[in-house]
Formats: sequence, structure tokens, C-alpha cells
Amino acid sequence: MSRRKRTLPRGWYPGDARGCRGEIESFLEGWEGVRGKEGKGVGGIVPHAGWYFSGRLAARVFRSLSQREDVDTVVIYGGHLGAEETPHIVTDEAWETPLGDMEIDQNLVQGLLKEMTLTKEPYASSDNTIEVQLPMAKYFFPKAKLLAFRSPPSSEAATLGEIVERIARAKGISIVAIGSTDLTHYGPNYGFMPKGSGVSALKWVKEENDRGFVERALRMDLEGLLEHAETRGSACSAGAAVSAIATSKAMGAQQGVLVDYYTSYEILPDDSFVGYAGIIY
Repeated sequence: MSRRKRTLPRGWYPGDARGCRGEIESFLEGWEGVRGKEGKGVGGIVPHAGWYFSGRLAARVFRSLSQREDVDTVVIYGGHLGAEETPHIVTDEAWETPLGDMEIDQNLVQGLLKEMTLTKEPYASSDNTIEVQLPMAKYFFPKAKLLAFRSPPSSEAATLGEIVERIARAKGISIVAIGSTDLTHYGPNYGFMPKGSGVSALKWVKEENDRGFVERALRMDLEGLLEHAETRGSACSAGAAVSAIATSKAMGAQQGVLVDYYTSYEILPDDSFVGYAGIIY
């Protein structure tokens, strides 16, 4: 059996089932959900930092989407690819999580490999954009299978998202689509400081740069979202968001709902910080 194992160290997410359950449940304490949208979500966007920073947002998006009881397969779109690259697909039979393995939906994998050009994700890959989401997916969708990709920040991401929905629908497989995307990486650690440092820089990131990306994501503007990320440096792995939005659009979603937004500065103040948004469609 081809089983993809954990590669990220414990600092990204807990190393055992008890730790994962405990942190996920703590992220949901006191949260009442997205009123009026329970059971209606078909997709979403989550951040992909370690759980200490962005786990609260990811858990709340996953929880919102898990109110649907008909999900057969969780589709996770990751990123960290160049715009010129083809999408990567995970073809292993299963992926390890502390809460148990997630079986890869080979029915969908084989259908997609016949439909479009995809690169098989190397087994040794330690990319965090997908893996950090897996314990959440297993916790909230314990019986569901997994379909996992890395999407480039290009029109190929939208094509992939549309084809995934079409093939799943043709095969009678009910899916939920999740894009794993962080927002502006600002500060000396990232070599990106167009507004200097201090309070004014933080305000610019939150109220202008990240807001521009979030607004485009909420109205499901795929071309505008890609252009904003490329020209403004407003997202890491924008292709993942594009794929998730394209799948959600094909499933009938017309707009997004912002679950929450904050930056790593609110968790751990520093000259370098990252923006996070949680969105459901």
C-alpha cells in the first residue's frame, strides 16, 4: 500500500490524536458558527501556517463545511508552485494523520489523470499547504476520502477546479473544496516592506493589501484575485484559492462569507507577520 507519511514537525500541529482533538476543540470554544449558512457550504479558503497561528481560522471553516452530511470526498488545493508549473496531484493510496489515515479517492484520481495534464506529487515532498489541513479534514470528515493537489497561480488553477467538479458530479461523488492560502507576508523575514515598518505598515497590510485580496475572493473574482496577488504580493498560493473558488462556483456558489480575518501580529507581535483569512462558499 502506498501510504504518504507525515513530514512536518510537531510545531506545525500536534503529534498525536489526543493533542489534535484537544486543539481543534479549543479553537471552537465559544464560537457559534456562521449563522444562516450551516449545512450550505460547498467550499472554502483556509490559511496554512502552523496551528498556533492559524489553526483557529482553519478549524472554524472546516467546522462550517462539515455541517453537510453528504460529503464523500474532501478536496484540498495547496500551493507553493510557480505560475508556469502544471498542477500537482497526490496519487498515493492513503495519507497518514494523527487521527488515522485518509484514503485517497483513486476513482477521482484516475479520472483526472485521463482528463488533463497533471504532475504526480513527489513522495518526498514536505509542502505544508496540504499536510497542515489533514488532521482537520480527518476530524471533521472522519468517513470521507481525500483528493489533494497543489495549484499554480495561473488560469490552470481555475481549469483544474472546474474539471474536478465536473468529474465528481459525473461519478456521483459529493465533494467539498478547500483552498489553502495565506495572505501578505510582510517584513524583513520575507523581503517585502513597501510601506516601511511599524503601525502604518501593519495598517496597510490589513486595510489595503489583504483587504483587496479578500474582497476579490468574496465576490469570486478569479482573474482579479490572481492579478492582485501577483502585482501586490497579497497572497501565498493564490492558485489554491482560485481552484477552490472555481470548484465552488461550478457547484452553484455565488459569493463567499468571511468567517474571520487576522494576522500573525495579533498572535505574536513582530516586525515580520502574515495575514490569514477564513472564507466559506
